[in-house]
Amino acid sequence: MVDALRASATIITAISNGCDRIVPTGEANEAAAIKKISEGNVLLCGEMAAKKVSGFDLGNSPLEYTQDIVEERIIIFSTTNGTVAIKTLAPAEDVLIGTFINAEAVAKKAISLERDVVMVGAGTKGKFSTDDMMAIGCIIDRMLKIDDEIELDDMGRVALKLYHDANHDILGALEGSTHFEYLRQLKLYDDLEYCTREDMFDVVPVYQEGVIIKG
Repeated sequence: MVDALRASATIITAISNGCDRIVPTGEANEAAAIKKISEGNVLLCGEMAAKKVSGFDLGNSPLEYTQDIVEERIIIFSTTNGTVAIKTLAPAEDVLIGTFINAEAVAKKAISLERDVVMVGAGTKGKFSTDDMMAIGCIIDRMLKIDDEIELDDMGRVALKLYHDANHDILGALEGSTHFEYLRQLKLYDDLEYCTREDMFDVVPVYQEGVIIKG
């Protein structure tokens, strides 16, 4: 599952910084309800329309999820697109979470499963999102560097070309795209820069039995 701006990066960062686990939810109200019945070191986190939900501990900026805040904490997490997409994938045998910042790591993990891989972009409110497609292309690029005989469908080829055409200027290539421009209007420049870095982490979060943990 890829939600390039920003849920994938937030999840990867939180897992890398030692959170106990992440519980993805479909809506903010569901997250708040789970928090009420939860015990232990729990953080209520997420966004609606890219803005932190009132009363939540953290929003959906990966920069908020520092080690001193999230280490050994349980994160109840709700986002407009990413967590919704994750929950729809519950029937899948393996659900990996990736984006630009862990592209090589998630590519290696996907290949190690030795079966067909379906790349799912979270999109933006149910619609195609350029940032997700470009991140998928980045992951495919890393997979092909490991095994150049991997077969791609047409959508995979389009994603790969989109990534290659960006020529490692992901920020510049995403200018004008809907979700990118929306986040830029909210002045989330640091998030955009962070989320479009490549291969920062060697961590692959996995979703299983209702929670996200380090794979």
